[in-house]
Amino acid sequence: MKFKKKQKKISVGPNPGIKYVASMVKGETIGFKKMSEMIEKSSTVSRGDIQAVLDLMASTTVWMVEAGHPVRYDGFGIFTPTAKVKAVDNPDDVTTETIGRIGMRFTPTVEIKDKLNNVSKNIDPID
Repeated sequence: MKFKKKQKKISVGPNPGIKYVASMVKGETIGFKKMSEMIEKSSTVSRGDIQAVLDLMASTTVWMVEAGHPVRYDGFGIFTPTAKVKAVDNPDDVTTETIGRIGMRFTPTVEIKDKLNNVSKNIDPID
């Protein structure tokens, strides 16, 4: 994984000032179309079939999470529904108005976390 040295102004904490940090260099975003092409090259399944399955996996995952179900992809991780809620003093005051943003959290498997924690890292010089 590539990083580059970056100058950053830190204005909070015990030692504010100009500091240097490692900033991740992100590559292009890979969509389902590109993923389908990559999978097709290493399997006997057609790109169209792969694309259809990936599209259905995405829409079905959202459908299940919207219904309140966590969705586990074995060997990958779990998508869990989340909600930002407001605390009130009286149970009668708990209404749909106290429920804010609904979202989804992804938690990778321990194996994926370990793989990411042990990825090779290199730092490019400052631009």
